[in-house]
Amino acid sequence: MMTVAAATMLFATQGISAQTDTAMNTETAVTVKTEYTAVEVDSLPEAISEAVETDFAGSSIKEAYIDDKEEKYKLVLETEAGAETHKVYITKEGEWVKEDDSQE
Repeated sequence: MMTVAAATMLFATQGISAQTDTAMNTETAVTVKTEYTAVEVDSLPEAISEAVETDFAGSSIKEAYIDDKEEKYKLVLETEAGAETHKVYITKEGEWVKEDDSQE
């Protein structure tokens, strides 16, 4: 009888230990949302306008936003016919940046 009680306590202790180890190994993911402020399309740096003309010929800048912390711009481009819009991200120097939409 004593052997059964000792074995039961041993297995119970191992179960509690396994639960503690699992709880200690969890990680928390934090998503930081990028804040953009609307800006006038006419006030964009020339390098941005030139990059859009070169790389997105036939599109126009419908809306523009700036992330003041990183000096990165979010542009909403519209096709010539106005049938389609899409977002692109660019630096003030006219260099394209890949941006994860989930952080907007």
